[in-house]
Amino acid sequence: MAVNQQTAEELIDLVFRLQRELRCVAQRSSDPRGPGTALQAVMRMIGEETELRATELAAKLGIGAAGLSRHISELVELGYVLRRPHPDDGRAYLISLTPAGAQAVAEEMQRRSTLLKQMLGDWTEDEAAAASHSLGKLTETLYHSIRAMKPGTTQMPIPAGDHN
Repeated sequence: MAVNQQTAEELIDLVFRLQRELRCVAQRSSDPRGPGTALQAVMRMIGEETELRATELAAKLGIGAAGLSRHISELVELGYVLRRPHPDDGRAYLISLTPAGAQAVAEEMQRRSTLLKQMLGDWTEDEAAAASHSLGKLTETLYHSIRAMKPGTTQMPIPAGDHN
């Protein structure tokens, strides 16, 4: 059975509200001596890969090359990120976390998860696991659906066998 329009709208509203609240959690749990929340997000994305091209990182973050360049320069200066020329493409750079960067990401995750665990003090483990499962399923569905769309469109491809 398909999701109806009202449910889709409610879900969008709830996801945006969740996003705002998670930003507050990130700000409350941040180490004021460390990188800000925007740089932490960049570092988390870098940490998901061993090493990646700057252009791939910009696409994952949804920002332009100039904005990414500023973030990367700051993170290199702070000692959290390495930037090296791509061995096969002289125009490209490969980005990775330094050991200090990986440690900073792990410590930030620990602070955030500790705060979230406190905030969810009246939840059961089953409730938290169910929420995690639902958010994971939503994230995977959106990830694959967006990548299935043709660039510059808002239309999903027609599934095989549905060409009426």
